[in-house]
Amino acid sequence: MRYFLIVFLPILLFGCSTVERQIVASNDDFIVLQTDNNDTFGSLAEEFLGGKQYTEILERYNPQTTISSGSYIAIPKKVINSSGVFVDGYQRVPVLCYHQFTEDSKSKNKMVVPRADFEQQMDYLASNGYKVLALSDLGEFISGEKELPKKSVVITIDDGYRSYLEVAYPILKKYNFPSTMFVYPDFIGAGRALKWQDITYLSNSPLVDIQSHSKSHDSLSPLPLGESEEDYLARLKIEVEGAEKVLVRKTKQKFNHFAYPYGNSSLRVVELLKQNDYELAVTVHKGSNPSFSAPYLLHRTMIYGGDSLNTFKKSLDVYRTVTLK
Repeated sequence: MRYFLIVFLPILLFGCSTVERQIVASNDDFIVLQTDNNDTFGSLAEEFLGGKQYTEILERYNPQTTISSGSYIAIPKKVINSSGVFVDGYQRVPVLCYHQFTEDSKSKNKMVVPRADFEQQMDYLASNGYKVLALSDLGEFISGEKELPKKSVVITIDDGYRSYLEVAYPILKKYNFPSTMFVYPDFIGAGRALKWQDITYLSNSPLVDIQSHSKSHDSLSPLPLGESEEDYLARLKIEVEGAEKVLVRKTKQKFNHFAYPYGNSSLRVVELLKQNDYELAVTVHKGSNPSFSAPYLLHRTMIYGGDSLNTFKKSLDVYRTVTLK
């Protein structure tokens, strides 16, 4: 009898652990899976939603559910809440804007962020449930094509300084955080700037999105002392179309995001961007972006050298509570 139990018990345990995943229900909005031993919210998000960073979306539709073999999990087949609006408020996505970085422990220039501060900021995001997404994800959120985790953040870096590659990129890579770098061709190859071979190297990384910051970093507002409409449009074409020609020739990639130098824009610039198939453009106006943001006037919050961690935390405005009573 003892021998029978010793032999039978492993067979029983093995039999209980071989639940195979299967679809048990489906409609236009959801499928319901009975999970197997290998399934987690993260693995299911990667398989069905495109990445582990969307794990929170699965958890949102399966509250108070812990996955184990044989669990029933609802997986959305399409965007259910395209607006990011909930019963108590609405989602907002901060876009953080950096420029330069340094190995020094302190910075006298507010546009230069020390390595230690940047790593502390990235560690704070990673340790507190923030999901760093690509700028294109924000674009899909605004166009109603994608739901995002509630604590979503986008990281951008302007100009194309070499310190991005030397200081910031290794830290971003360590945390597997994507970033968008806006560069202007007239700067590339200058003293403190990246070289074109650096741009090529970075553009081949799945974590780096190279986009346009104009050709010369000239303000794209009409000149304060005045210029003719013809001259203004000609200048805009050089800054928008001229920059893209150089960038495409150097990188062999398509460009569809744009950062206004100094954050200055106009209706004419927006029209030109649309004509050239740009999908998003960013300013440096402080604030976060709800789903109903204007895609060619997105807000970004500047992160400065010398900012405390508490100051950095205040830039992470990911949700606006609304009292409906």
